[in-house]
Amino acid sequence: MRIEARAKINWALNVAGTRPDGRHDLDMLTQRLGLADTLTIEHARRLTLEVSGAPGLSAGDDNLALRAARLLKEATGYAKGARMCLQKKIPLQAGLGGGSADAAAALTGLNGLWKTGLLPRDLARLGALLGSDVPLCLCPGLARVRGAGEDVRPLSGGREWHLVLLKPEEGLSTRAVFEAYDRGAPPEAADIERAAEALLSGDMGEAARHCRNQLQEAAARMLPAVGRAVDALTAQGAAFARMTGSGSAVFGVFESGMAAAAAQAALMNDWPVCLAVRTLGDR
Repeated sequence: MRIEARAKINWALNVAGTRPDGRHDLDMLTQRLGLADTLTIEHARRLTLEVSGAPGLSAGDDNLALRAARLLKEATGYAKGARMCLQKKIPLQAGLGGGSADAAAALTGLNGLWKTGLLPRDLARLGALLGSDVPLCLCPGLARVRGAGEDVRPLSGGREWHLVLLKPEEGLSTRAVFEAYDRGAPPEAADIERAAEALLSGDMGEAARHCRNQLQEAAARMLPAVGRAVDALTAQGAAFARMTGSGSAVFGVFESGMAAAAAQAALMNDWPVCLAVRTLGDR
């Protein structure tokens, strides 16, 4: 069985508060991308994972795909295992949800391979135990996500947008970015409702006005290359550019696939990761 573990971007991200356990409540607009890791799984007596395409990425106990598989096995009492092969294409430490997408793919794929019969809501409950982005990575297309990631509301009618992704050489620690955010004054928040309306209607100008990421300023203070990526994309004609998640990747929005391809060609020699990608609708 072969499953595409699709990346995501955050069109908008507001920090809505802090929980007693120290985690932050968020209010976000996310959308899945054509960019994907590939997880291949087959029946086996033991549960194993092999990883390719990302030197240095562990295939051991801290890999989210393997943790998801073990969690599903424990929750369902499945007696045997699976051989899992993960081919990485989503950049690491980028805010693109690569590890979460891998975990969601493992839950979905193994639930089918093992015929364990869990419903989507059951998989989402398990996914929330692994990380705040895992439940949203179980849903296609555009979604509004609240809380610590457990409240996911798909929005039908998500459109295809043409993007260019830039990622600096350095990644960013999610915890460190939130700590830096907490030390400063909160930046202007996104208008989530109006941002969603703009994305659904295809109004790029309105989307530019209302899509904001409240973590971006803190991340750019820690890693100035985030701001340089925004400037580089804008200089190549992006309607707007925003950091996704807690960084360090930045996406620029272009009017067409041709414009995105031209921007990628102009920027690819200056950035270690420079990808032309597109968002996905309800599939």
